[in-house]
Order: sequence, then structure tokens, then C-alpha cells
Amino acid sequence: MPNILFSIIIPTYNGEKTIGNLLKRLTQFKDNYKKEVIIIDSQSQDKTLNIANNFKKKINLKIIKIKKEEFNHGLTRNLGVKFSKGKFIYFLSQDAIPLSKKILIYYIEDFNIDEKVVAVFGKHIPYDDTPIIQKLEIICRWERLDKFTDKKGILIQNINKPFIPFSKENLLDWYVLSNTSCCYKKNFLIKNPFPKINYGEDLILGKRVIEQGLSKIYDIRCSVLHSHIFNINQYYEREKEDLKLRLLRMNFVYKSNAFCKIKKIIFLKTNVFLKIFYLFQLCFYYLLKIFIVIELKFAKSFKNENNS
Repeated sequence: MPNILFSIIIPTYNGEKTIGNLLKRLTQFKDNYKKEVIIIDSQSQDKTLNIANNFKKKINLKIIKIKKEEFNHGLTRNLGVKFSKGKFIYFLSQDAIPLSKKILIYYIEDFNIDEKVVAVFGKHIPYDDTPIIQKLEIICRWERLDKFTDKKGILIQNINKPFIPFSKENLLDWYVLSNTSCCYKKNFLIKNPFPKINYGEDLILGKRVIEQGLSKIYDIRCSVLHSHIFNINQYYEREKEDLKLRLLRMNFVYKSNAFCKIKKIIFLKTNVFLKIFYLFQLCFYYLLKIFIVIELKFAKSFKNENNS
């Protein structure tokens, strides 16, 4: 298909529960742009590919298969870029659903604001069945950016026109990107490929955008439904990866958003006993985070001693 404008890249692995809803949503987009959908599958053992193949008559879809052990959050997305034909690259997670059917139209509007804009992303809206504390973590995280948006829900992030001071305390808000749902100019990704990394490839690219004096846009209109239901072990491992990236690799200042979560629990429309239960849950989650931080710092000190 000539003159493809958008390449929509979706890494998949055992996504039979969600991939059909996502692909159905893509067929509902209200735009006339020529687009392709590229699924990169890491040896799914369920019906993911069967479901995807059923959409080939509805959308311009191709499937790239890789071995499970070859998957890497950075390199796999670079592979998708290599096979893409679009001017813009739109990454989506297999379990995310764009809220607006006009999301590609909004992307074009945002890229046309300034030629320095190389990436556009939106907030995550948690699914209703997400555990309450995990849900509040998502809500409070994105509300930190919401307050800086204009009447349209747009925040332009550029070091030359700071929306907040460019300081160590604010680096996370400056560098944030999310490949759960994020659109890039392809020529930027060609010059700035994702690093070989198992977590946080989008945050590292967000850092490059800002440090190169380019712009990225946070647009609430481009929000997606997305969240996970982690058990305690899964939450621990995910939080450990996240804190390792933010505190050790990128040297961010930790921000807990605790006041936001407490406030939202207090104002929940439920009985006081359940609110107290949720507050105890919140304390448990923060104790878990503290334990992870101590573990990471101990591991770092141990590593430094062995290298000295």
C-alpha cells in the first residue's frame, strides 16, 4: 500500500484475551489515513495469532514472528520500525484500548503544532477491575501532568519553554513517555533507536527528546484504557524493575504521590470501614516499596565494594 501515513506496531505474547478488542478498535478509527498494523509475536501459545489473522480482511495487517527469547522491549520495537512504511510510528500494547476513535487525527494536529515535536502520548485510564491501590497509582501519576495542560488537554514539553523547572526533582515529569500508546515521527526513531533494554525504553527515549532540544506532547485526548491486575509477587517484581530504572539508572528523585492517593481514598463513595481497609492496603504497598529501595541500595553498595 503506497503512501502509508501510520504504522501501528503491536508486540504480542499470549494476548488472546485482549488483542481482539484492540484490533476491533483500530477498525473503528474515524480517519481516512492510510495505515498498516504490524504485529510482532513472540511465540504465543494461545489463540493470539488466530484472532489476529481474522482481521486481515478488515485492516492492512502483517505479522512478524520472533522467538520468545529474542524479545526485548527496545530491540523488538526497533525491528518493527525497520519493517514499517509509515511516516509516523504508533506503538500500542496488546492490552491497551485507545479511548478516542479520532486519536490519529489528534496526533496529526499535535505534530503540526511545531516541527520540533517528535513524539505524542496520552494518559492511562485504569480498567474498572484493577485493584484499588494499583488503580490509584495510575490515576495519581498522570494527574501530575494534567494540571499543566491547556484547554484542549495538551502539554508541550520543550526545554526552551519549561512548564516546570528543569531540575533533578522534576526529571520524571520531563522525560516521561509511554510506549503503551505513543506516536513518534519515524525519522526521529531512525536517528534515535531504542536501547537494548528489558524495561523503560520509552523513558530513555523521552530523555533524548528533551536533551536534544526537541519537543514531545502529552495530550489527554490521546488517552488509552490500560492497567494490570498484579498479585503481590508480580507487583513486587514490576515495581523493582521500575525503581531500579528510575532511582539507579536515571537518578530520579522518588515521588510517592501519597497525598493524592490518601485524598482519593478519603473521598471515595463507600463506607468508612472500607476506606480504612484501603488505607491499610496503601501502607502495605508503601512498606513494600521501601523494602525494594533498601534492597536496591544494598545491592548497589555491594556491587561498588566488589568493583573497588
